[in-house]
Amino acid sequence: MAPQFTDPKQAALLETELKKLIKESRKFSQKLKKIARECNVDIHRERKATAEMLRLILQKWVIEIIHILFIEETQRFNDLKRNLEGISSRTLTSKLRLLEDAGFVERKLTGERPTIVEYSLTERGQILAELSTPIICHLKLQCAKTE
Repeated sequence: MAPQFTDPKQAALLETELKKLIKESRKFSQKLKKIARECNVDIHRERKATAEMLRLILQKWVIEIIHILFIEETQRFNDLKRNLEGISSRTLTSKLRLLEDAGFVERKLTGERPTIVEYSLTERGQILAELSTPIICHLKLQCAKTE
């Protein structure tokens, strides 16, 4: 599970690192914007493709599933269900299929009898988790400050 950031020293260190990352991310975003303008990128087509992907990953439970698999690396169905308090088996199955179809999650069958099904992130899912982790940490720290 994700850390609670109850130790002020850890929270301060994390916040310092996040500030550095935000600064570098802003530089990268400005470079990307400049390149897009210079190359006459069809921004409306790109926006539409991005919105479709965001609709997928911002569905309820999707980010949680991705981050559990990021932290734990490989999980069986029941382990995932235990880590996602309140999710139904039907919903979890649906979200895992959605993530598998989108190329974020890999489903592996191991063993003969009983068959064991394990889920893990693909390279694409790993990158998504790594890129979204700083955002989640930043939001968590901001929520802690307002409490």
